[in-house]
Amino acid sequence: MGIESKCIMPLPYHDSDQREGIIRTEYKNLRSVSWWKSLGIDAVILYSWGAPKYTLIARAIHKAGLKLVIHMDFGGNLKPSKNASWLKIIKSPFVNIFRSLHLSYADVITTSPVAAESFRSHILYGEKIASKVFNMPAPVSTNFHLLPNIEKEIKVVCVGRWSDDKGDQVKRPLFMINVAKEIIERDSMVQVEIYGKIGDKVKERYEKLSQNIKNRIHLMGYALNHTLPEIYNKAQVAICTSRSESTHIASAEAMCCGCSLVVPPRPTLKILHWYTTQNSGSIAAEDTPESMAMAVITELQMWREGKRCAEHIANCWQPIFHVNQAIKQIFK
Repeated sequence: MGIESKCIMPLPYHDSDQREGIIRTEYKNLRSVSWWKSLGIDAVILYSWGAPKYTLIARAIHKAGLKLVIHMDFGGNLKPSKNASWLKIIKSPFVNIFRSLHLSYADVITTSPVAAESFRSHILYGEKIASKVFNMPAPVSTNFHLLPNIEKEIKVVCVGRWSDDKGDQVKRPLFMINVAKEIIERDSMVQVEIYGKIGDKVKERYEKLSQNIKNRIHLMGYALNHTLPEIYNKAQVAICTSRSESTHIASAEAMCCGCSLVVPPRPTLKILHWYTTQNSGSIAAEDTPESMAMAVITELQMWREGKRCAEHIANCWQPIFHVNQAIKQIFK
């Protein structure tokens, strides 16, 4: 857009860090009104997710007279889940109080309409916070679009981290491979491609599958970001098998390339349920591999019957996900 911009990050540097285009400073400066004024800038996009621990940074930017855009990678869940620990339940009201204070310093909040509705209906946020929300849930590069001369194939893609690490269990890698198996068993034409780091547990589960099934489930491994648009352009359906997500950029990228989406019916995936609106996908009836597979089969049938259209899906979601279109709304 021709607007000069740089990334601001706290010290220390790490050996592998990029040095160009980044302003590094002591963390205490991020809480200093005078330091922000000294930069001579007009606006800040703060990736703080509204977290209370960053409230003093938001306050300093606001007090310095700079336009403040707070980005929230946020699915709209303001209350702890039914299975939350007692400590999280006790802390929840206090977190919301301080998050509300944090967001009060923003001129603009970039997140989803699902989150905006949650703010609007919550006593601690209300219309004052909801009115600041601009619809930019998952900023996606404009590289993700429909490519010429590529036709959709009877193909399903899964993109994510499928490692064995405890912290990655939110992606549910074994659930994902079981979904893939169920899809293959129900449709004799479909191919399933799985991209991302593959953990040993997924590999072990895969090796136990029959050869006929393995012939149509492809563990593709890690894919460089610039290769993904062509991958999505060739697929009809993308699936998310996660336990929870705030926005899920992989799904947003796929939809910008005209894929329809299938997701589980989990309350912690409310934002992805919104992604399936506008004839863009389906929510499984139950959170099981069998039900997820049936939803995918339904989607594939919709494609065969001409009830899903890549151009329609891409045209609906690119204005929402493409970062350049969203930013133009903010910096008019």
